[in-house]
Amino acid sequence: MNTQVFLGLGSNVGDRLETLRRALDAIDALDTTTVLAVSHVVESEPWGVTGQPLFANAVARIGTSLPADRLLGFLQEIELALGREKTERYGPRAIDIDIVLYGDEEWETPDLVVPHPRLFERDFVVTPLLEVDPDVCWPDGTPVNRERATEGRVTRVIGTTPGYEDRTSMMSGGTAETSVDGSWEVVASTRFSISGGLTYATELRFDAAILEQEGIPYAWDPLPPAEEYNLYLMPRAYHLLVPVSMAGQARELLALVHASGVIDPDTDTVDD
Repeated sequence: MNTQVFLGLGSNVGDRLETLRRALDAIDALDTTTVLAVSHVVESEPWGVTGQPLFANAVARIGTSLPADRLLGFLQEIELALGREKTERYGPRAIDIDIVLYGDEEWETPDLVVPHPRLFERDFVVTPLLEVDPDVCWPDGTPVNRERATEGRVTRVIGTTPGYEDRTSMMSGGTAETSVDGSWEVVASTRFSISGGLTYATELRFDAAILEQEGIPYAWDPLPPAEEYNLYLMPRAYHLLVPVSMAGQARELLALVHASGVIDPDTDTVDD
């Protein structure tokens, strides 16, 4: 029987995205193991040792029948094969793969602690983890949240891991999880800034409400605006996407609605 497992991956040496891809390929090739979903790749500040390159981080959700200790052994072999070298603790590394959660099991051995309590103090783990599964919980049922995630802060979203675009979440707004052919196109964007207040979120949410009212599937990239815990108030672009086949219709609809001024700012809906 397969267990749902969350893995944290990080790299700050060489071609970071290519290394993440190769790591995921190797994990996907393990016996009775499948990569089910992958977060967007985020860039984060070094934690523990400063003065080194920024990290590229992602979280993968996998299904496996391998027990946690045996899985750890395979992950360490993958790290070595991809150039991981013994260096100073928290120093630069070609690849780092950690077991974040292993079903609802708890492990505590000299070689393996799952879940590792300090992992959830690190923004580069928690942010992509909650993207892959917003309802993820600790083994005791306590929801994972960002309250303690103050170390290793995420500075930006880099994109998707090459070859895993179809397994990367689009953070659906609730009307659709995927398009018919799996392709989406940006039809509206906004950007957070401190001086802009909540205007950035309100306007894009209006557009989403318009699409939903007309039955057009939509998704958010990377997250719905104003729903992200932005501890450091960092600039971030937000995009509203629809299936490619409906992009023209969506743009025309949004243009007409904005031109007619029928948006009701008090209700975040469109007046009939």
